[in-house]
Amino acid sequence: MPDLNDLLACFPEAAVLIQGDRIAAANPMARHYLPQLEPGAPVPSWFPPLSEEAPRSGVFTAGLSRYAFRLAGTSGGLWLTFQPAPLTALTDTQLDGALRQLRTFLGELLVGSEELSGPGHPELKKSFHRLFRLVDNLDFMRLAGSGDGVPFRPVTMDLAGLCRQTCAEAAPLLRDAGVELDYQSPLSSLLVPGDPQLLRRLLLELIANAARAPGQDRIEVRLRSQGGRAVLTLSGNGAPPTQRQLAAMLQQDTDQRLPMAGSGAGLGLPIARHIASLHQGSLLVDLGQEAPTTILSLPTGPLDPRVPVRSPILQQDGGLSPLLVALSDVLPAGLFALDDDS
Repeated sequence: MPDLNDLLACFPEAAVLIQGDRIAAANPMARHYLPQLEPGAPVPSWFPPLSEEAPRSGVFTAGLSRYAFRLAGTSGGLWLTFQPAPLTALTDTQLDGALRQLRTFLGELLVGSEELSGPGHPELKKSFHRLFRLVDNLDFMRLAGSGDGVPFRPVTMDLAGLCRQTCAEAAPLLRDAGVELDYQSPLSSLLVPGDPQLLRRLLLELIANAARAPGQDRIEVRLRSQGGRAVLTLSGNGAPPTQRQLAAMLQQDTDQRLPMAGSGAGLGLPIARHIASLHQGSLLVDLGQEAPTTILSLPTGPLDPRVPVRSPILQQDGGLSPLLVALSDVLPAGLFALDDDS
């Protein structure tokens, strides 16, 4: 049987066990944020109230950082879990205005730059694709938090066909980045109610996130049907993440450290989770002892027997290859010189 420390080490949130006025146990994520939380150390004075009558959730401040916490009483003591509290410095109006300006600047750069329309300057082209992806992801998160929400147009679609085609298109590009992408499924077809555009985006986000992992040179994508659900598993052979890499991957890093090089903006997994939730599905990251494995579960019904009628979707990719935009963080710059669409 694993002991308490082994179980805590696998828990993705910061977790602390408090007994009396002492720290009885603290997992690595808790010590990543607050190194003073060592077993046997006294409870810090800035910790939230710990009495049984205290609020069960809230926010506390340590130094310059704010943390959202949850408190639960057990026979072994008080369990406190916490994570960095979300920042609310920008209003929705300010974010809308900033994104509108960024899209305007991108359009002006695309139209006015001869370098982007010529065959050379691949580094500049790659940077442009990465900037476009960042703006698009920010716009997605803005819509996800707005009253209107992300446009969601489900139809009866073939998930197996979408996965097979997407992986077939992405594999040659990733091979040039030193990563083999292998898709396998016993299913020639798997009908699900879903938005093909969003599900393709979700799959590409997961592939890009996996390809960014340290030491990754092979990604395996597997699709199967189980108990009325479609189960998509994405795994790699990279090295297990360090504690800091894990914090960055789960968007749990703080302002106490500089961002890690190549860690991205931390929007990919939240976008993938939101798309999964729109489809009444779930997205899990199994940390285990090896490289993380991502498991997507989607319902395969109910299917609408009618042929849906949808309004045309306005093109918002600026004429860029959606595949190159989605994978722009991990592909070598030379591939962007070959993109005729840019």
